Amino acid sequence: MNSESVDPRAIRTRSIVLAAARDLLADEGQAAVTPTRLSKATGISRSTIYRNWPDPAEIVLDAIADEDARPPFEPTGDLRTDLTAYLNLLRVGLEMPHTTLLATRIERAEHDPEMEKAIRLTNTNRRTLMAGILEQTPEQFVEAHSLIVGPLFFQRFLAREPISDELIELVVDAYLATRQD
Repeated sequence: MNSESVDPRAIRTRSIVLAAARDLLADEGQAAVTPTRLSKATGISRSTIYRNWPDPAEIVLDAIADEDARPPFEPTGDLRTDLTAYLNLLRVGLEMPHTTLLATRIERAEHDPEMEKAIRLTNTNRRTLMAGILEQTPEQFVEAHSLIVGPLFFQRFLAREPISDELIELVVDAYLATRQD
């Protein structure tokens, strides 16, 4: 879909289709996200879906990118509270069934400049949000972001264990301790 479009109907259609795609991803995985299933779920014609996404695989990528681009919460101004909220939202995202797409996106980015651009945009959006909360520039925040989210990614993808409240608290405490020095 042309991102410069200002037609409210096109924006509404895009939003409806992407929300349905995220629901299908969460409930049934990537294979369930087809123009036929999306048409049935939304009442939007398959031809409209194909017109906006000629390659059905793009729907999945757009659904994830669209979700990633939205601010996940309203910062409170309390660093501990905001970091905990951010990590809890990250935990929810990492525990959803479609997170296995992350590996696919990373692998595809090695050979697809558009996918690499999409991943960089997602990372930039998240880092910008958190850098603002931490009162740092996005450039300053790159290392801090890795320290903050790294343990959650390790726990989910390498240790293959659930992310506990205790782990989130430990990560927040460890990060805050580095800021007090």
